[in-house]
Amino acid sequence: MKKTKYVVIFALSGFLLWYLFIKKHDYLVTFTANTSPGTLFRGLEEWNMANQKIDSFNYELITKKAFQYFSETVETKDLTLQLDWHFEDIADSISKVKVGFTQKGHSIYNRLTAPFIKTPFKSKAITLVRDFKKGIDYQLKNKFKVKIIGIDTIPELSYAYIDLNNVKMENKAMEMMKNNSVLMSFLKEYNLKNGDSPFVIINNWQLNENLIDFRYCFPIVETDSLPYNEEIKYDKISPKPAIKAIYNGNYKTSDRGWFGLFEYAKRHNIEINNNPVELYHNNPFYGGDELKWAAEIYMPIAH
Repeated sequence: MKKTKYVVIFALSGFLLWYLFIKKHDYLVTFTANTSPGTLFRGLEEWNMANQKIDSFNYELITKKAFQYFSETVETKDLTLQLDWHFEDIADSISKVKVGFTQKGHSIYNRLTAPFIKTPFKSKAITLVRDFKKGIDYQLKNKFKVKIIGIDTIPELSYAYIDLNNVKMENKAMEMMKNNSVLMSFLKEYNLKNGDSPFVIINNWQLNENLIDFRYCFPIVETDSLPYNEEIKYDKISPKPAIKAIYNGNYKTSDRGWFGLFEYAKRHNIEINNNPVELYHNNPFYGGDELKWAAEIYMPIAH
């Protein structure tokens, strides 16, 4: 009995030592979401910027790794907290999110009280995560949908294009619209236009910086000689194997389809090139219900 008593005391002492002084976070909140880690990661960046813009809180990035973790300091009107977000793919289109909260200088108090009472620290932690989760759920229901089709083939296309480089992901659609009239006017002038659906080819995707270099393209009629233009160039897509998704929603957030394909490839051990191709089926200038806008998104399979 005496030996057992000492073992119990030793175990409890070890646990308290770890809990109060070694454990990484003062409080941990966990939830799941029916989407990819990339969508959650990008949603977090947008949530941070939106809250900072309306002065709900100020945030400062500590470190991040695309689609995996994001550490930041968040300063509200009454508290300054460190938030460590971790994103994990646990099944097709299901992710787990862990958010660790730490309040510098108050850790022991927070750790002692968190299991028993709702302090301002604990309340703020729950409120922040709940607000983020509510926003994500709203977007998944009302703003976009991603359906993974599986292995397919990028179709053959001859096209004219404008190069757009070092573009922030959130500005992709704006850059397309800015250059649309230049490309369309040229194609109409020389009667080269072939169909009504533009598309995008991503040449370079910097995941962590969220920057892209891409071609804004329009299919053309193949002719023996093509007119010269300083801005507009020509090329051809050859058919190639890829994994495919159908994206419905505003094209400015079509990267959510990329994230879904990225995780699908990881889960099914498919080696890919991070150079997605987006074929659009709707003209944003006509407006309408964005959830009815459709795009085919292809992620090329590496050879």
